[in-house]
Amino acid sequence: MVPGFPPSTAPNNVGGSEAQGCNTVAMTDTGPNQQQATYWTQAAGPQWVQQQVMFDQMLTHFGGAALAALAAQPGERVLDIGCGTATTTLAIADAVGPTGWVIGADISTTMIEAARLHAATRPNVSFVVADAQTDRIAPLDDPADAAFSRFGVMFFSDPVAAFTNIAANVRSGGRLAFVCWQHEDKNEWISLPASIMRSFTPEPLLPPNNAPGPFAFHDPERVRSVLTGAGWQTVHIEPFSAPTTMGAGQGLDAAVGQSMNTSPGQALRKQVDDATFARAAEAVRSALSEHMLGGAVTFPGNVWIVTAHR
Repeated sequence: MVPGFPPSTAPNNVGGSEAQGCNTVAMTDTGPNQQQATYWTQAAGPQWVQQQVMFDQMLTHFGGAALAALAAQPGERVLDIGCGTATTTLAIADAVGPTGWVIGADISTTMIEAARLHAATRPNVSFVVADAQTDRIAPLDDPADAAFSRFGVMFFSDPVAAFTNIAANVRSGGRLAFVCWQHEDKNEWISLPASIMRSFTPEPLLPPNNAPGPFAFHDPERVRSVLTGAGWQTVHIEPFSAPTTMGAGQGLDAAVGQSMNTSPGQALRKQVDDATFARAAEAVRSALSEHMLGGAVTFPGNVWIVTAHR
């Protein structure tokens, strides 16, 4: 039994592993997405944990739309793929109630450690450090009713294999709901700073189209092809737009700090010296200042809300 679950709802044999501490299960440290695991554990993960409030506020409208599409019901069993620091995991736990359960899975040990702290008092929540492309996440004898993700499924080295594995963790007739970004050009919160940062380095700051990265699923037809290739049916992909607030409304300095910790900023930090990075941050600050609205830096954000069934 995984610690943290009441005996009536505790999933057994999660991932075929024993629990490692309170409501946390440790999985493999190697695999096809090890580079992502290292990045999200050592580089991006600590920054995300430090700025969790900012990122959660930035993503709140999009996560809410995806949760509405999931429509988790009392008593259901749900996987939260790429759960991060557990914000959506806890929202799902509220929806499924004490007779259901939620397993949050993330490839980042740093994220899972933070998630564990946030959910310490929640008996129907458990966590695994896992690669959803290859690892068993749901109990072997108790597959999930649904899988969910808020921006956590765009980083797989083999998306078809990943969604095939996710499907194997979900019961026949179960469902999938996730949110992913539309094209970078439709998300000025990142395209504007990235365009400025590119003037400070000849190296790319974002992966090429369709490569693992935040915009890997910008093309809805590719998303449909991946999901149908993985055995999912009745795939629906709907556009959704909402304001994207940088810096959690804490002013321009906070927005610049958050912007410089997005994927392009993380890449730039590795490519240039501190003085150049500081100049880039100042240039980003100047650009973001023109988008202050009510004390916050705000841009329109555009995503896809994706649902499917097994």
